Amino acid sequence: MTDPDHPNPHFPEYRAQAGSPMGLGAPGIGLVGITFGLAQLARNGAPLWVLLGLPVVLAVLLGGLWLAAKRTATLTGPKNIVVQGPLAHRVTAWQDVQAIEVVSNAAGVADAKAVREYVVVYDRTGRATMLPHLNDKTVFSVEEEVRQLRELWERLRGDDWAPLPEVAAKVARAHRRSDRARAWIVSVMVAGGSAVLTGLLIVALVLSGALDDVDGVLGDVLSPMLILVVPLLVCPMTYLLIRSRDTHGTRNADIP
Repeated sequence: MTDPDHPNPHFPEYRAQAGSPMGLGAPGIGLVGITFGLAQLARNGAPLWVLLGLPVVLAVLLGGLWLAAKRTATLTGPKNIVVQGPLAHRVTAWQDVQAIEVVSNAAGVADAKAVREYVVVYDRTGRATMLPHLNDKTVFSVEEEVRQLRELWERLRGDDWAPLPEVAAKVARAHRRSDRARAWIVSVMVAGGSAVLTGLLIVALVLSGALDDVDGVLGDVLSPMLILVVPLLVCPMTYLLIRSRDTHGTRNADIP
């Protein structure tokens, strides 16, 4: 259903940004590595066909990656949303879209360079399709872009559109899996930090001589084994705390 107040909706497109992901940095690093490798091969007496053929193969691979990145895109139109891949594309009619969701990438917690949030579309079969170039590295606000996409979807999906409970359940399960993975990664990182701090504490106590006259239970507790015991306690406690916070936040969000 179209909105008479907005007869000409905006149809966003998300494509590879200029210079990414295969900008000047990646080929530059690749050329340095290729040059170094060829020099090593030449010193080791590699045949001429290897020295000439290897750069060609690597150049073809880099060119293929660059073209693949340029061809991928997320396109929207009056009737559907299109996910364009390097070799094929997938078209989903607005009426068949069941959900547009922001997904948290658990790996982004540990790696600052990794994508932290990306967007997927669920169709009526429950299949999730990631939208290329729509993530926190390519747009200023993923939440704002998704809000606009949802508004467009709600306007164009038709009056006879209806939510499918089985797809909604699948979306909820996917969110729970993502939350659990993120909680475990954060817990392991916190446990690793606690191991380092505990180790520094033990070393400081040993060097200062504070443990020289300590024996009995306290001496057993303040031993190097504490470096292993503390993370084993901190990890599950951190996980339970994060999951409790996530569950509490979800319940509050469900309250109208």
